[in-house]
Amino acid sequence: IPQSAANITILADKSDHVLGIMSGKLLLKTYHIDIGSGGLGNKIVKGDLKTPEGTFFICQRSILTPDDEYLGTRWMKLSYPNIEAANRGYSSGLITLQTKAAIINAINNRQTPPQNTPLGGSVGIHGGAKPSFGSDWTWGCVGLTSRDAEDFFSFVKIGTNVVITK
Repeated sequence: IPQSAANITILADKSDHVLGIMSGKLLLKTYHIDIGSGGLGNKIVKGDLKTPEGTFFICQRSILTPDDEYLGTRWMKLSYPNIEAANRGYSSGLITLQTKAAIINAINNRQTPPQNTPLGGSVGIHGGAKPSFGSDWTWGCVGLTSRDAEDFFSFVKIGTNVVITK
């Protein structure tokens, strides 16, 4: 990825198992990804092992030393639950109006939304993939090899937009 890369957006396609790094409308590079072991559906509740769909932003980024057995060497937390998840969760009775409001407020202020709700949390993009894990081994994250996560980590800032599609 060129050092001058600006205006980075991360696109993850769950069906095609591809993560793309975009600079504006230019596709800079693609990587193979694994998704949650819960299947292709959208994340609905904590523990469903599904990778959420929608628009998010990076709200935390960490270099992990020593590397974590499942997260590898890089962690980029997503702003999940997002507003769509909050609205869906409130409509279905999973969360209260107060929790919905707290999530919306956090997203609108580009902060980490509440992580301990019935909708789940701590969803991110990370390394750690190993052949022994097989495919779609995460608990709802976007998983790559640590080498691939390291490759674009320096271009990812707090606030970088991430779009995950089915």
